[in-house]
Amino acid sequence: MNKYALSVVAALAFLLSASAIADTEVDNICKDAQLWTKIVDQVCWSCFTEGFSLMGVGNKPDGASDNNPFCLCNDNLGVPFAGTKLSYFAPTRIIETVRLPWCSPTLGGITLQDDYIGMGTVNASKGKGFWNSHYFAFPLMEMLEILYIDCHQDGYMDLDLMYLSEVDPTWNNDLLALMLSPEAILFATPLAQPWCASDCALISADAAPESTFGCAGCDGHLYPFTGNIKGQTDNVAQSSLIAQRMISSLHRKGLAKKTMGENNVCEAQYAAFTPRSQYKFSMIYPRAEASAETGTGSCCHPMGQSTNLWCLPAGGRMRPGMEDAVYMLWQFKECCLTLGTGD
Repeated sequence: MNKYALSVVAALAFLLSASAIADTEVDNICKDAQLWTKIVDQVCWSCFTEGFSLMGVGNKPDGASDNNPFCLCNDNLGVPFAGTKLSYFAPTRIIETVRLPWCSPTLGGITLQDDYIGMGTVNASKGKGFWNSHYFAFPLMEMLEILYIDCHQDGYMDLDLMYLSEVDPTWNNDLLALMLSPEAILFATPLAQPWCASDCALISADAAPESTFGCAGCDGHLYPFTGNIKGQTDNVAQSSLIAQRMISSLHRKGLAKKTMGENNVCEAQYAAFTPRSQYKFSMIYPRAEASAETGTGSCCHPMGQSTNLWCLPAGGRMRPGMEDAVYMLWQFKECCLTLGTGD
């Protein structure tokens, strides 16, 4: 009996020690982005002013409305009102790309669930990888009470987890994803390759065109909308491509809207294809892209821009063990501000 009891105690001790080791290994894999402790130093604050335009005066990206300073919209009761146009880039979302399922660097390096089915892989030397991605609401200006503008507000006023790829059955299955985006067959043909090659050059020149909606710049192939990566040997570009696919997938599912253009000044509308010039990235982790001392003179970059322009000046490519990334998403908004008091 004593031998049996000793065996049980030894087995329990072994299981507890193995569990502790496993938890330690998971903690080492899932890193803390220190988003809250370094919020001032990690944010590209100058991105707000890059697309700022009031009454038609200022810089606007491709696909924006014309420079007519005035606009006419209807309020919530359907009553018309006259106003003036305002446009700017707003920090609205956080996108994290991770290898460990349920790992969240944004939330302090915690794992949201002890289930590691769908473990990500990164083999940059062979141009392959699989990533999971998480999408957070992050209205930074409102959270810090710096600025509140009633311009295409979506109701989010704090950090909120909006989307997890782990619960999406199409994220790890290319065939299921094809049902959501059948046009992927067209963009996989040899005829589309020169089109997307020119897109890389235009994006790197900070001239994101709306016409090449099926391309992902220098990051790789936009389709399919899954976490599977092929043909990209740069870890940084892989994570950036996953972030692009996340945005495109959400637009296709109706979970992201178009907030720029002549038809969207009064109200944000559904857009099946991503309005590429509507978004810019700035890396938060592991190397904060918060200084304008880059090859482009800006610390936020168009989606798909060559990593040679924004990643190397920001501290180099990711090192082994630092493949996970956190990006802040800047969204271009155009809206009509009323000229009256509304009283």
